[in-house]
Amino acid sequence: MINESNINYRMSLHILKMLMRGNLITEQEFNAIDNENKKSFKALEYQGLA
Repeated sequence: MINESNINYRMSLHILKMLMRGNLITEQEFNAIDNENKKSFKALEYQGLA
């Protein structure tokens, strides 16, 4: 099941990829931001279950 948190994460991933392709962020920055996003969106997903 796709929930709002998953959709928002996928949108953030798309934006990060666009930024990296445009040389606005490095691959290292991409990975760091993506790791933080994974934590944030996972936390939101668990909050929705409570």
